[in-house]
Amino acid sequence: MENRIIEIEKRLVYLEKFVDELNEVIVDQQRQIDRCNKELARLQPKASPSPIDENCQHDEKPPHY
Repeated sequence: MENRIIEIEKRLVYLEKFVDELNEVIVDQQRQIDRCNKELARLQPKASPSPIDENCQHDEKPPHY
């Protein structure tokens, strides 16, 4: 019985460490996402419309109709 408890405690310690490491990864990823969103918001107003967008008539049916 004592050995089972020790083994369970070992697994618990391992899992707690693993969860902490995963949490750090998630926090880092969220920081990266936040930086990307800020950069995207900064770049969007500077982006000029593409020539394809300017020539496209939205009411026009595609040629296969």
